[in-house]
Amino acid sequence: MLDKKYDENLNRVLTYFKAGYFLLSVLIIVRGVIERFFSSLNETIILIISIAAAVLAVAASYLYGRLNLGLGTREKDHGRDVLLIWESLFLLIVALALIWFTGKNESYFLITSLLFLVPVTIQIGMFHAYLIITALSVYIFALDFILSYATVTRFLDKHLVSIAVLFLTIWILDRFVKTDRERILALEEKANLDGLTGLFNHRYFHNALNAEIKSCVFLKQPLTLLFLDIDAFKEFNDRYGHLNGDKLLSIVAKLMIEHKPEGAILARYGGDEFAVILPNRSKEEARKYGESVRKAFQNLDLREEMILSGSPDEENLPEVNSLTLSVGIAQWTSRTGNALTLIKNADDALYRAKLFRKNRVEIYDSILDTIEVDIEKDDYDLLNSLQALINIINARDRYTSGHVERVVMYSKALARQMKLDDDDRKALSLAAYMHDIGKVNLSEKVLNKATPLDEKEWKDVRDHSVVGAHILREVAILANIAPLVLHHHERYDGKGYPEHLKGKEIPFLSRVLTVVDSFDAMTFDRPYKAGMTWPQAIEELRANKGTQFDPDIVDEFIRVIEESIRKNPDGKRM
Repeated sequence: MLDKKYDENLNRVLTYFKAGYFLLSVLIIVRGVIERFFSSLNETIILIISIAAAVLAVAASYLYGRLNLGLGTREKDHGRDVLLIWESLFLLIVALALIWFTGKNESYFLITSLLFLVPVTIQIGMFHAYLIITALSVYIFALDFILSYATVTRFLDKHLVSIAVLFLTIWILDRFVKTDRERILALEEKANLDGLTGLFNHRYFHNALNAEIKSCVFLKQPLTLLFLDIDAFKEFNDRYGHLNGDKLLSIVAKLMIEHKPEGAILARYGGDEFAVILPNRSKEEARKYGESVRKAFQNLDLREEMILSGSPDEENLPEVNSLTLSVGIAQWTSRTGNALTLIKNADDALYRAKLFRKNRVEIYDSILDTIEVDIEKDDYDLLNSLQALINIINARDRYTSGHVERVVMYSKALARQMKLDDDDRKALSLAAYMHDIGKVNLSEKVLNKATPLDEKEWKDVRDHSVVGAHILREVAILANIAPLVLHHHERYDGKGYPEHLKGKEIPFLSRVLTVVDSFDAMTFDRPYKAGMTWPQAIEELRANKGTQFDPDIVDEFIRVIEESIRKNPDGKRM
């Protein structure tokens, strides 16, 4: 079958070559059918039939060409191979019909079979080309015996020569194609592979990613990208030397290959960073692959592995594996735009994984995928910029990273429970996502301080809702949620901040956000306080009904949490 690395431009030419043969054959067959069965029709009707047949043939060729070329290149694309085989069988039928309607065994169109046998040989090999020639030969010889028995020798002599030419031409072509392909593959291997790890290199990665994006868009299939990076690799290089560092890179590449899913494209992106393209794989499948490589590396006996791999300095090696891997994952969506955006998204996820404790897998989730809001592209790009800001805040605050995502999750569940209308649901989800954006002004020291905050630090923390509201007011599509963010730390009894609003003076959705935000804060560990269990947090909510929280909203939220506990007694999942 056609090799994965064959030239896509050649495939395009061959596809159009076969389409041309099909068009020519259809027009000749249509003319033969008209002459044989519709000779009584007037010239105008014959012309209309001919034009209609030509248009349908062109349309069929165009649609099929789009399908064929849209499949792209895959390491093991059984579907494409099957498609090429069925295409060859269809063209064989067209060839048989062409011979039948142009003189049967007296037809001079046998040799034109080369017009599709050449592409067949190049794309799916000599074996299938020989099968097609054999079928053509049997067909021609059968016509000789049935229609020209008296002069069969003359016809056999003529057709034996033509068929021998076909067999010989295909054999020569196959030898040439194999030799040329071996030469091309040898050159491609040098050009496309990383000499140290044996994975694809940076240049090939970009070419493959663009090709796979085209395929996934055409076929409406998922495409996921992973970035893997060795944590503290520079320190390892500095301590154990670059030769050992190179061995370490080879070990990571080996683990990636061992756990490689079918169809994955593995590449060394640069330095100690690796990339994996997963065609037709979901984010969850990508996460499982990333976790398998991460765990395998974490559990590795690094010293023994490096000795087995021929480390040049066995004495200067770590006794235990103190190194880890971080993984970032992003999936192509209709809003991603281009390959560079997908790379940026995966890189953002990796950045967050490395800043937040490292040795973890992070998945990039677009804000719009999370909150299910449908907006224009320019606004989407703006929201993604704000999301990058939120990701930076979360990465700096290692104790509350993931807080935003959980608050969005709780908000969506509570909105369903309270049967909020679509506009309120979207506003609440947006406010939940943006509610801590004002923390961008806070230092990492303040965000992660284990001791009580001093007066100035506490003032800065209290001001984050004001700063956040100010940021959102400057963005037209988010201006309506600025009041929700501004007041999400108000208390029902009026003792909150920044404006000490009380009861129903507080915007309704702000009161909703206060409940879910506080619940997540209660149940998450802080350096100065252990997180509560869900039942403990429920009791805390009940104890503060009418003082800190709106009683009606608390009751609705408790129903949501208790239902989640009932369905998942062993875990905290909505």
